[in-house]
Amino acid sequence: MYNNLNQQQREEFGKIILALGESLDISETQFNALVKSYETVGKFLQEDKELSKYDPLVSPQGSLRLGTIIQPINEGDDIDVDLVFRLNEKNPTWTPKILKDKVGARLITKYKEELDEEGSRCWTLIYRQESPNLKEHYHMDILPSVSNKDYDVQMRKILSEQFNINSLDKISIRITDKDRDGYTTQTDIHDWLKSNPDGYAIWFANRCHEKVSKRQLLTEDIIPIGKYNANKTPLQRIVQILKRHRDIMFDHDKKKPISIIITTLAAKAYQGESDILEGLVNVVNHMKDGIREDANGNKIVANPLNKEENFAEKWIDDPIRKDNFFNWLEAVKRDLNAILSSKGLSVWNNMNKPFGRRIVESANKRYTESKKTSFKNDGTKIAATGVLGTIGQALNAGNTFYGEE
Repeated sequence: MYNNLNQQQREEFGKIILALGESLDISETQFNALVKSYETVGKFLQEDKELSKYDPLVSPQGSLRLGTIIQPINEGDDIDVDLVFRLNEKNPTWTPKILKDKVGARLITKYKEELDEEGSRCWTLIYRQESPNLKEHYHMDILPSVSNKDYDVQMRKILSEQFNINSLDKISIRITDKDRDGYTTQTDIHDWLKSNPDGYAIWFANRCHEKVSKRQLLTEDIIPIGKYNANKTPLQRIVQILKRHRDIMFDHDKKKPISIIITTLAAKAYQGESDILEGLVNVVNHMKDGIREDANGNKIVANPLNKEENFAEKWIDDPIRKDNFFNWLEAVKRDLNAILSSKGLSVWNNMNKPFGRRIVESANKRYTESKKTSFKNDGTKIAATGVLGTIGQALNAGNTFYGEE
């Protein structure tokens, strides 16, 4: 359908899609409260007598680090926050279990009521549930880890040089995982499970700036920690939109497509489009290209930093997860085509079901205000008909939506 649109239509739909992406952001107030909360927890962990010997640091990973965090479906739902608790080295006798237990023991001295059931890799805090502000309720997943002593040196070097994916392994970390062999016995961190959240963030930042002729500092929009950034790149917005569609389609289904798969495939498919609509259409049409098969026919979504790690590993033993992903991707295509085939108010009505009434209403208001500002600045009158068929009605009519989230 995208190819059938003229340039003016593409521009208008692009503005609508951009307004949708902007409406998915958590607010600066939410962000600052979230940062303050995880820094409070981090400071408490860092002050532990034993752990403090190893220069501990708590930092975000996942969507909060990548700038792709989105509002939950319902205002009362918790915001998920993924954190890494990293030591620069450890006691030579510590196994993954010993480190994880020490972090858990420290948390329980202050956050016993908030501490959730222990996960395979993380400790989870159900945080600030007493706050009357529903937007300050969090699920904090805290991942204990250990890095090499020269981690900070390597990070500074990587950020100062031209991007080289092969160098990112130097900032990998070793994490705790109670489902892994050696959890209770391995004392050498090189035998622990490897992960690389900072390396993935840098890789993703590089994908965000694909085809940018002048190299931009990665620290401007991905790497900064604790700094709110409302000016997202097209790829960040695309990932946010795809995750929102996923959340609405599957609600709280635990077998919904996971964010790391969506983010990785979207980043691989993205070709540096500056126009968000063109980028979204191309990403949705080419996400499958990032999936390969092994000799046994199993689907593989490879970690770009570790080809041996398959983000779709659970698809093998639980094919419902695989089916859900492909069904979701087809639904995205259908819904996007339906939106791009719409005119006037039907554009917003067709967005309501796949993205949720509350967010679409917010996007409508953003789009309307931006159009009014544009018309006011250039002196253009609002016509009775327009690029989308009935643009005058769309700008001046009250927001009318049908259906529920």
